[in-house]
Amino acid sequence: MKDIRDRIAGALYGVATGDALGAPLEFMSKEEIARKHGRVTEMIGGGWLKVVPGEVTDDTQMTLCVARGICRNPDNPVPEIGKEFIAWYAGRPKDVGATINMAIQNKLVGEIEWIDAARLTHEQMGGKSAGNGALMRTVYPGLYYTDTTVAIETAGAIAQMTHWDKKSTEACNLYTEMIHLIIESVNKEQALQIIKDVLQGSEYGLKTRKQLNPTGYVVDSFNCALHSIAATGTFEETIIEAANLGGDADTIAAITGGLAGAIYGYNEIPERWIQTLDPKIRKQLDRLADAAVKNREGR
Repeated sequence: MKDIRDRIAGALYGVATGDALGAPLEFMSKEEIARKHGRVTEMIGGGWLKVVPGEVTDDTQMTLCVARGICRNPDNPVPEIGKEFIAWYAGRPKDVGATINMAIQNKLVGEIEWIDAARLTHEQMGGKSAGNGALMRTVYPGLYYTDTTVAIETAGAIAQMTHWDKKSTEACNLYTEMIHLIIESVNKEQALQIIKDVLQGSEYGLKTRKQLNPTGYVVDSFNCALHSIAATGTFEETIIEAANLGGDADTIAAITGGLAGAIYGYNEIPERWIQTLDPKIRKQLDRLADAAVKNREGR
């Protein structure tokens, strides 16, 4: 079995590198990407957000918010994560998803519980809060908690801080179960079997590239991630495949990166990608990886 820290750091850095690789491609179709860039394999920067090479977006930023909140109060992380979300939002980030934006506004204006803010947001959006904005930030519960059930329940509660739709919660629960089990898997073959077992009876499955629709709908995004892992054989190939699908490219590649990083480990992530990340982001990722390892080892 691979070193547990290598898997945990791999998952965290997988989210960040996937986010950064995909950010310049967000809202482009795969055909547009191919015409303009060929096949993107490097941190090129640009896009509608005008990111610099290696710059992360809300996917990684909110993942860090979740992780810091869990570390401060593992038994009841939602209030601490809520403080993190509000502080992040007050910093005027470049990109905030529509559901998250409305949920935070509802929380601030109404001074209500997070779950009530999510429910209100769901109603205001006409029952459509099944975006990928909760799934994109969900990697840490599966890394930190030692008990699978606790990890899944915590991930669901965190998802419902902003996304009330049951499909979003289900996706976050499935993703967390996968991450938690994959961390201790032996190889990619075992990891793929874990994924198949977890998906048993769900609407998620491995699809061909032509069947994929890389939208912000959580089912579509998750299926894109699953395809990218199954269709490739290395971490680098997996993230390149996910980002070049286009659409909601940064979030899809971030979701993919969490899974792929858990499978392949930190040492399989291209060093050139890691070095493009902001040193401050890398420092946080390292610290949070250490905290998860320490908790798993009971120290």
